[in-house]
Amino acid sequence: MRAPCRTAYAACLLLLAGIISNSPVDASSAVIKGVRIPCSNEGEPVRLQDTRLEQDWSSCFRCICKNGFVDCRSGAEECGQMDDCAVVMPREGCCTKCKGCWYNGTEHASHTEWNDDGKVFRCEAGVITISRPECYAPCDRPKQQRHTHNNCPVCDECVINGQRVWEGRDVRIPEEPCLSCRCLHGSLSCVKRACPVLPCARSQQHMPLGECCPRCLHPNSDKLLPNPGNVPWKPCIIGKEFHAHLRPFRVDPCTDCTCMNGTAVCSRHTCPVLTCAKALPPAPGKCCPECPQIEEAKTACVIGGKIYQDGDTWQLDACKSCECHSGEPRCAMERCPTLTCPPDQTLRQMPGQCCPKCVDMDGICTVFGDPHYKTFDGKFYSFQGSCKYQLASDCVNGTFSIRISNDARNTSHSSWTRTATLRIGPTKINMGKKMRIKVNGRRVTLPHKINGVAEIAKSNGSVLLKSEIGVQLLWDGDGFLEVTVSSAYKGKLCGLCGNFNSVARDDMRTRDGKHLNDTWKFGSSWRVGGTRACTRRQKQRMNVPLRQSKIVKARRLCRGFVRYESFMECTTKVNPHHYQEACELDARSCSGTRCHCAAYRAYARECTRFGAEPKNWTHTAWCEGAAPPWLSRNRKNRGPKTKGTNLMDLGNIPKFTNKKVRPPPPILHL
Repeated sequence: MRAPCRTAYAACLLLLAGIISNSPVDASSAVIKGVRIPCSNEGEPVRLQDTRLEQDWSSCFRCICKNGFVDCRSGAEECGQMDDCAVVMPREGCCTKCKGCWYNGTEHASHTEWNDDGKVFRCEAGVITISRPECYAPCDRPKQQRHTHNNCPVCDECVINGQRVWEGRDVRIPEEPCLSCRCLHGSLSCVKRACPVLPCARSQQHMPLGECCPRCLHPNSDKLLPNPGNVPWKPCIIGKEFHAHLRPFRVDPCTDCTCMNGTAVCSRHTCPVLTCAKALPPAPGKCCPECPQIEEAKTACVIGGKIYQDGDTWQLDACKSCECHSGEPRCAMERCPTLTCPPDQTLRQMPGQCCPKCVDMDGICTVFGDPHYKTFDGKFYSFQGSCKYQLASDCVNGTFSIRISNDARNTSHSSWTRTATLRIGPTKINMGKKMRIKVNGRRVTLPHKINGVAEIAKSNGSVLLKSEIGVQLLWDGDGFLEVTVSSAYKGKLCGLCGNFNSVARDDMRTRDGKHLNDTWKFGSSWRVGGTRACTRRQKQRMNVPLRQSKIVKARRLCRGFVRYESFMECTTKVNPHHYQEACELDARSCSGTRCHCAAYRAYARECTRFGAEPKNWTHTAWCEGAAPPWLSRNRKNRGPKTKGTNLMDLGNIPKFTNKKVRPPPPILHL
C-alpha cells in the first residue's frame, strides 16, 4: 500500500474501495484499498483528483470534509440508481450499473418509466412491463379533463376519505396501496398502476413497509448463458426460468411476456379499484380480487367506541384521516417524498406536519480546557487569553450576547473559563463556578424559570439553560461550556465562536471584520471590559522548551482517543485528532494530574451527539480514582501531594491571609 496523499484535498487513494458506504465501486474487484483520512477544510468540498488515480473519480463521488473526516457519497446521477437493482452488470470505469432494457432499438436504464399511446412502460433490470393505468374518481360528479394524470376524470375538491391532498403531493389508500391520488391545479386525480414484473423468483421478493410493489431481496450478477448453435440472440431469465429469444411465456394470470434479445417484454393487466374494505383473493384462473357480496348495507361505523354516521370524517393524525362508507371506515394517508439532505442540513419532523423536511442544523460551539474552541462551523483553535471576551452574539438583530471570563489561575500562560453570561434584553444570567447561577445579580436555586425568557435546570451533572429565542447553554461549572443556537441565526453571529455560515475557514474574523490566521490577535480583538477584566498582563504565549519526560507523559495520557475501546465506535464518526492535540497541550502546560480530562470530556460529549456514547472511559483515562504511579513519579521532594490536584480546581490554590507570622525567638549572646 502506498503512503497516503498529504495534500490539502487528499481524498486520493484511500477513499475509493470498501470504505465508502453505498459506493458504486465494486469492492470485490477494486484494486485501491485504504482507510478513511482526516481533513481540515471542515464543511467544504473535497476534490477527488490526483495524478496517481487511473481516472477522474470526481464524477462518481461527492465528498466533503465532515467532523474531521472526508465523507463521500455516490454520485447516483452519473452512475445511475443502484437501489433495489435486481441484476448488476459488470463495472465499467468507476460505476457499477443495473441491467437496462432494449425496446424498439432504444436502450432504457433500469427504474425508468415512459408513456406511449396511453400505456405506461417501465424497465426493471432487463424486464419491461407494459400496463394501462386504471382511473378512479372518488366523487359523485367527476369531470373529464385532458392533460392531467393520465387524462383521468378529476374531482373539483382535493379531498379523499377526509384527507386533504396538498398541491403536488401524493395520497395513498391502505386498501389500494397502488392507487395514487394527486392534487393538480386544484383538481383531484387518482390513478392505479400495475406493479412491474421482477426478474427474481417470488421467494426472493419482499414488500417494503408502506410500499405498493415488491422488490428483489438480493441482486444477481448478469448471467451469460451459452446459446445453442451460436445464435447471436440473448436469452431472458425470470426467477429460475430460462426463456429463449422470441419465446412467449406467462408469469401469472395477469401477465404475458415475450423474450426479445435479452429483454423480457411483459404486458400486465391492471386490476380495477375496489371500494370494499376486505377483498376476496382472485378465483382460480382469474387475475383480479373481488369484493364480497353485501347482504345488508350499514349506515354507521363504530371505531374505538365512537359512532360515525355514513359520510362522517375524522382525523387520526397529521398524515392520516378516515371517512365512513356504508358502515366501513376508509382511510387515506399522505405519502411523504424520499429526501436526501445536504451535509449541513438534517431531516426533522416539524410539529403539526405530516412529512419531515430538510432544515439547517443547529450550530454548536464548544469551549473546554486551557481554553480550546470549536466554532459553530467546526473550526478548532486554542486561545489562552485571561480576560473577558465576547463568545457569541447576534450581530444583526442584537437579540442576545454571550460573554465569558477567563481566569489565569495564578499561572504565566494557562487559563480557564470561569464564568459565562447570557444577556437577552434586560435579563442577565450568570453561570459561575460550581454551577452557581445568578439572574440579574441575584443567586437562584435550580430548577428556575424566567417567564418568557429561559428555563434553567441541572442535567447529568451540568447546568442546562434553555432560552425561548433558540439559544441553549450547557455548563459544568468547571470550564466546559457548550453553546447551541437555532439555525435561524445562520450567518448572523460574531465572536470567538465564529459567524455560523457553514464555512470554517473564515471564522477567525476580528471585531472590525478582518480575517486573521493569528489566534492571539483574533481572540484579543473580542476582548470586552478593558484591562481591569484581565487576571494577568496580556502577552502572547511563547513556546517554552519542556522536559522530555513531561512530553512522554502527556502523550501517554492522551493516547486513549485512538486506543481505548470506549472510543472505538466514535472514532469512525468524529475525528479525535484535534481533541488529542488539545489533551496533550493541556497535559504539558498544567502541573496537575487531571488537566487532560477536559479534552476527553469534550470528545465524549461530541460522541454522544453522534450516537456513539463512550462507556466507562473516566477510570480508563485516569479521570477518576487514583492517578497512575508513573504520573506521580519523581515528586518526592515537591512538598505534600493532594489527591487529584488540578489547577482546574480553585480550591487547590493557596489562600493569602493577613495573619502575621511569629518571628523566631532572639538569640542571646552572653
